[in-house]
Amino acid sequence: MTSPLSTWRNLIRFQDQLSKEHYGDAETIDPDRLIGSRVPTFKGPLNDLHATGGSAIVQKLLSPIPSPPLIICVGLNYADHAREANLSIPPNPVIFTKPADAVTGPVSDILVPAEAKYLDYEAELCVVISRTGKNIPEEKAYDYILGFTAGNDISSRFWQRQPYSGGQFCYAKSFDTFAPLGPTLLHPSQLPRGESLDVKTFVNGDKRQKSNTGEMIFSVEKIIAHASYGTTLRAGTVIMTGTPAGIAAKMPGEPWLKHGDIVEVEIGRIGRIKNQIVFT
Repeated sequence: MTSPLSTWRNLIRFQDQLSKEHYGDAETIDPDRLIGSRVPTFKGPLNDLHATGGSAIVQKLLSPIPSPPLIICVGLNYADHAREANLSIPPNPVIFTKPADAVTGPVSDILVPAEAKYLDYEAELCVVISRTGKNIPEEKAYDYILGFTAGNDISSRFWQRQPYSGGQFCYAKSFDTFAPLGPTLLHPSQLPRGESLDVKTFVNGDKRQKSNTGEMIFSVEKIIAHASYGTTLRAGTVIMTGTPAGIAAKMPGEPWLKHGDIVEVEIGRIGRIKNQIVFT
């Protein structure tokens, strides 16, 4: 069973030349080519969109998810990342959260408070939940997927490490704009179960991360089942499924993101988000 939204393949959310917001079905996943292109538009709630029969010109790309109820994150989901962090692989996904206000667009600036130092990137395949559920069985989890998008779990290691915040994750990753998403939302019918996608990160053109979702320890279905155990997953919830090896915190010299850096996360068939780091 797949999502009923079979009329779109790569959904984008954007502003037109009059700053009016639309949803549209993209012919390309390249954000540079999307700007200025004309796309067919859709209307309605995100989980029940219908074609308008019209079109609009893309002036500004927005996050495909405007305001999720919650962003659920997986802390360890690639064996190579567990090895570089010198952490044991747990029997179940490590779960933490980010708030809705962390979401920003695929080409928007990441605004960093002055004390959010030791800034890091984490390329992640993200899953958007289509309908509210609880105790979702693993074998039915795919039926709850609205689509897939690319995300960057921006992290201030200053606030993650001892002694500043006791080693916890949430505060260090929850600042406004610390979850850029996009550029498209890939319909689940376009990604058959078991098919994997390349995951890459570049900083100022230098490749930092290169992996594939086929290397994930816990499948998307396992993550959804675990995250919904005894817990209601609301429609529109975003799940960030973990990052592979290559984060700045584990590279020689710890090459943290700096003011003015351009960080790009690219996921095959979904596209590339490209954000500038701006310390405020």
